[in-house]
Amino acid sequence: MAMVKDYMTRGVYTVDVNATLSDVVRVMAKYRISGVAVVSEDGDTMGVISDTDVLDAIINGKDLETTKVSEVMMPFTLIIEEEAPLEEAARVMERERVHRLFVVKEERPEKATLSKPYLQLPVGILTSSDLVRYIAE
Repeated sequence: MAMVKDYMTRGVYTVDVNATLSDVVRVMAKYRISGVAVVSEDGDTMGVISDTDVLDAIINGKDLETTKVSEVMMPFTLIIEEEAPLEEAARVMERERVHRLFVVKEERPEKATLSKPYLQLPVGILTSSDLVRYIAE
């Protein structure tokens, strides 16, 4: 059975939830990507921001230097664990009509609480292109 970890791209570009839109634009331009995971200080996945979100912010008159990522990001992101079957990832993408899933690894924080028993640390990304590669093989 093919697993997400076998087809994902390892590593994922992230920005801190308190970064500015100009910080995001620099990361996207430098690495030629269209979206990044937004993480908290402890690395927990908080959301996602895409080039479309940045363009919408500009159109709505937001200042790139002062607007925080947290003001315009999608406050959730579709995630999947690296040990999940690839077929499950395909079902999630189809159901949610998305082309990418952030791949996470769960880890217990040093100070676990009832509201936060574990962190979801981004470790990779799985795209619809990865699914096509799987099918082609």
